[in-house]
Amino acid sequence: MSTYAYEMPHFASEATLAERALRGMDSTSAVTVDRAAETITVTSSLTYGEVLDAIRGQGLSAK
Repeated sequence: MSTYAYEMPHFASEATLAERALRGMDSTSAVTVDRAAETITVTSSLTYGEVLDAIRGQGLSAK
């Protein structure tokens, strides 16, 4: 498992949606939302790009 941090340009409106989507994935073991930094940290067996694709696949912006 690796841990990755993602910035969310539309954090206020998308953070909760991204968190729900990521928690529903079998390959994700932890999701932490940092409201001060406007980031989401994800621990997953997937690569950085695969998690990013999963977030974007939900129609959410992340980088």
